[in-house]
Amino acid sequence: MTGSLVPKTVTGLRWDDHHFTTVVPFSWLLENIISGLVLEDAMRDMKEGKAVDPRAAQLAPIRDKMQRPFRKAHVEKRSVAGESVDVIVWEKTPKYKNTTGPLKEYLVTQFAISPEEAFGVLPGFIAVWPEAMTETPLDVGLPGLPAPWFQYDFGQLGRGALADGECRHLSGLDINADDSVNAALKDKLLNKVVTVEVFHGISPEQAASMFIDLNFEGTKVDTITKANIDPRNKWVQVTKRIFDDLGMKLATTGRQLTQTHVSQGEYLLLTHAEQMVKSIVLGPNRALANTKRDAGESSWEGVDFEKLHKAAVQWFGEIFDYFDPDGPRGAVLADQSRVIRTVAVRVALASLGSFFYKHDFEGMKDARVTLHQVNWLVSERWQGIGGKVTISPKDGTARMAAGSGKEHITRAVSAINPRLGTRRTAAWRAVRGIREPEAAETEHGEHGEHGEGAS
Repeated sequence: MTGSLVPKTVTGLRWDDHHFTTVVPFSWLLENIISGLVLEDAMRDMKEGKAVDPRAAQLAPIRDKMQRPFRKAHVEKRSVAGESVDVIVWEKTPKYKNTTGPLKEYLVTQFAISPEEAFGVLPGFIAVWPEAMTETPLDVGLPGLPAPWFQYDFGQLGRGALADGECRHLSGLDINADDSVNAALKDKLLNKVVTVEVFHGISPEQAASMFIDLNFEGTKVDTITKANIDPRNKWVQVTKRIFDDLGMKLATTGRQLTQTHVSQGEYLLLTHAEQMVKSIVLGPNRALANTKRDAGESSWEGVDFEKLHKAAVQWFGEIFDYFDPDGPRGAVLADQSRVIRTVAVRVALASLGSFFYKHDFEGMKDARVTLHQVNWLVSERWQGIGGKVTISPKDGTARMAAGSGKEHITRAVSAINPRLGTRRTAAWRAVRGIREPEAAETEHGEHGEHGEGAS
């Protein structure tokens, strides 16, 4: 059921067509807001093709753009029919642990009994309704208040979601359901007055921008979370479209790829996928830079994102189909026997997509030859090109320590770039199994001016 047959109204100070401020009992939030945990579970169920509550189905994608998770996937070994298998379990994040632990205790022992027995404060909440509420002006005015009073009717809309305060909200729900908490104490808490900023009639993208503005600019949010949520980052938005079209899931949590990511079919971090995409138009060196010039708005000036999208889907599709003709696209990125799992090699190869972006048909042909010509297996021939190669004394297995992409990108490009002409470097020859140097080789060619990628 989306809306309510019983009229629901709230009075607030109107700031603009989409924003007003109100003061309500804490219980109002518990009644009119769907828990972030419920919406998180609904989003996961929807991705798995399961049916969910219709209102939760409307709000879950918005909440997914506004909040960090309460639970994260974790792989455990379990015995099934006498065999050890990997099983994905969902464990509490620090956010969830704090919600059901210290925060819950604070609400009961401090805020609920303030100011008579203790002193406690609770920050205001920010609530979101994607639909516009029906507003009616009230003939009330107070000197010094620039905003007029309005009454807002949301009875036909259903419940909303929180852009800020969902931990406090979930703690309140937990307390209300906890039989060990004294009933009188619950009443005190639920009747405490809280401030709520309400935004209504806004899009999911606007809600995501709100989260970034509230959290990244104040409380630190990790880079990959910001990248995944922020709709204003054109590099990330085109990256997500590209890999969605390729049928490849991207990891959007953590700083490194983990076994849990891989077990869920996520072989590449979103930020690393972004580097691949940027390398097509900025070149591999700038794609790995972390400056405002190379990551901010100025970096995408003049970029044709539709052309970039088509070029990347075509070239990346050819790359992953070459490495994984029978398996899921991207699985090669978890294969320790392949050099493409390292940042420098992956970005250098991705940068050849510039030929596809420019419709350089000879360059496209050269890129395809490179893909089939280079030996992508980890061996001593790749020493210092994509990272440090070590050989196991026990079985002779070669492994490459990825190292810094920035540290190795120039040599990786010199090894992979098919347009080095007569200045074919030692790295270029090594990865192709060409032993004899060419007569035209010069010392300059070993560290030449080609580090910015295909041209």
